[in-house]
Amino acid sequence: MIAALARLPALPASERRCTCEAALLLLVVRIALVLLPLPRALRMFGVAQGTTGSGRIDPDQAALVGRAIARAARHVPFRAVCLQQAFAALLMLRRRGLAATVHFGLLREDGELKAHAWSLCGEVPVTGVAAARRFAPIAAFVA
Repeated sequence: MIAALARLPALPASERRCTCEAALLLLVVRIALVLLPLPRALRMFGVAQGTTGSGRIDPDQAALVGRAIARAARHVPFRAVCLQQAFAALLMLRRRGLAATVHFGLLREDGELKAHAWSLCGEVPVTGVAAARRFAPIAAFVA
């Protein structure tokens, strides 16, 4: 973790700011999802069930958010799972006036049910999309 912090100043200012924002939002989302029932946490985040988020689509900003979430998730002092990453990305995209959607999916593998969450800006992948191809989408939430 110390080595990661030492590399942070080498990043461009926009990447540094975005990574710090991502780390903070990962923590906020984690705390909310631990302390609150999911429907209440979603209301607190201003999230509703739907299919696609409203707002503009900016692939460059979506990529910046995705990189920041991935970087922060590797270095926060807790395990930032896909659900936390997807909702943190949704909040970051919304702050930028961008379309934001979180998808939930399920997969039955070896007799076990597995879940995954991923986020999109329109059709632009932000977090967790590579793993999502194996999962059957069951719900979508928009901000």
